[in-house]
Amino acid sequence: MNISVTAAKKADCKALADISAKAFSQPMSEKEFERELDVNFSRTLAAFADGVTAGFINIWIVGGNADLNNIAVKEGYRRMGLGQMLLDSALALCKECESMTLEVRVSNTAAIAFYEKNGFKLIGRRRDFYSYPTEDALIYRREI
Repeated sequence: MNISVTAAKKADCKALADISAKAFSQPMSEKEFERELDVNFSRTLAAFADGVTAGFINIWIVGGNADLNNIAVKEGYRRMGLGQMLLDSALALCKECESMTLEVRVSNTAAIAFYEKNGFKLIGRRRDFYSYPTEDALIYRREI
């Protein structure tokens, strides 16, 4: 399988929105992905497997820190290393950053294990951060 990670383009936004819709209870729309491409502190990367849009990561880089907003891999392409490639590629964009932070649902044990495996440390909790369903978020941070 030929896998690549590149900066997302406008033509990728519909496929990214489709992945987001299947992965999140409050997904990003095609228009939201398009807007992210025009924000100077936002970076959206897309993963492709044999030409199929198979995942994405969106981060914001502000003031020497990075926030991981969303990462998702399309069903059928999970457990193939795409999430790791996306995270590694995003971290490579953060050479000037001191750290990367993220929020994750307390029930998302697979994501928590992934982040902890990648050196993220639990630093806090946000009560009722998520909707649909209402749920707390755990805050993780990784020094870069």
